[in-house]
Amino acid sequence: MELIDSPELKLKKIARELASHKIELHQIRGYLQCILQNSNDMIFATDVDGILVSFSKGGEKVLGYSWEEIGGYFVKQLCVDPGTFDEIMAMAQEKESAVRLEFPFRHKKGHTVFCDVSLINLTNSKGQRVGTVGVCRDISRWKKLQDDLMRIDRLAEIGRIASGIAHEINNPLAIISEASGWVSEVVEEAKGLGSEEREEIEKAIRQINEQARRCRAITHPLLGLMRDPIPEKKEFDIHELLKETIRFLMPELKYTSIEIVFNFSNEPLLINSDPKMIEQVFVNLISNAVYAVKEKNSDEGLIEIGAYKSDSNIEIKISDNGTGIPEDKQNRVFSLSFTTKPPGKGTGLGLFMCQNIIKKLGGKITFSTQWGVGTTFTIQLPLS
Repeated sequence: MELIDSPELKLKKIARELASHKIELHQIRGYLQCILQNSNDMIFATDVDGILVSFSKGGEKVLGYSWEEIGGYFVKQLCVDPGTFDEIMAMAQEKESAVRLEFPFRHKKGHTVFCDVSLINLTNSKGQRVGTVGVCRDISRWKKLQDDLMRIDRLAEIGRIASGIAHEINNPLAIISEASGWVSEVVEEAKGLGSEEREEIEKAIRQINEQARRCRAITHPLLGLMRDPIPEKKEFDIHELLKETIRFLMPELKYTSIEIVFNFSNEPLLINSDPKMIEQVFVNLISNAVYAVKEKNSDEGLIEIGAYKSDSNIEIKISDNGTGIPEDKQNRVFSLSFTTKPPGKGTGLGLFMCQNIIKKLGGKITFSTQWGVGTTFTIQLPLS
């Protein structure tokens, strides 16, 4: 004889099964909530219309928005290109499987955040689509690294070409220098020249020699791009090197109203280091100061250059009352390929190379700046 369960027993059995399922669902929900709370990735869920119904804590870190700020918004509103994102969502629906790609989102502060995006169709127990789940990993740093590597490769090729050009230019410069020396000797021995004529010719020879020296000074750093130069140390006066740098930049300065002020002591300030390397740094910093002052378009442009002894170091300060550096860009000043200048005006190599040169010489370079007020670069170099 078969035992037949009473309705009460069946209800109790169903109740036990339901309780077990509820516990299981509660555990699964807890696991999912834990993932959403602790994942560094941006994880979101939308309904069939693309409206956000869930947003992870990682998403708040990636894009800067809290769930309270964007709950109920269309997910495409977080994208740089909402129209393209709609097309991607449609493609994900057609494939009925994960779609992976790189896509740019817009951070709350306005900058672009590149993400590696996986979109997955969300279906119910009947196989009907009820929404989309997106898992997005922030790859902005990786994208920047890729861009930097491409830029470095391009700059390496430019350096190779520039080095070859500089080498070719140096050959005729040597001939020009020899020819001017020969002409100088001929003029000294020439008879029948008046004092004014002789003085005029000698002045022209001096100008030829000076311009040849300037060209060699320009090509010298270009030749160094393809090799790691070893500092050639010797004793020299830092005051004289700074004055020589200003003389070198005079063609750039003579058509401006910028005042150059030297804050030097009366006695020479001797240092044992590489003058050519330090001159390259001075040229770059002072050129940047000139550009910043001109950009401000002020009638009272000023660049102050100071040098003095500080313990066992020499400290050089180059200050300008130009535009200054915006606060959001100050932490990247010495980064490779960073520049505040528009395209065609700067490569972003200058300050990066300045920092490397000063480090190679055993010193350090720092700066202070205020947007709209001006900038001061400070160089510290060991006396020996």
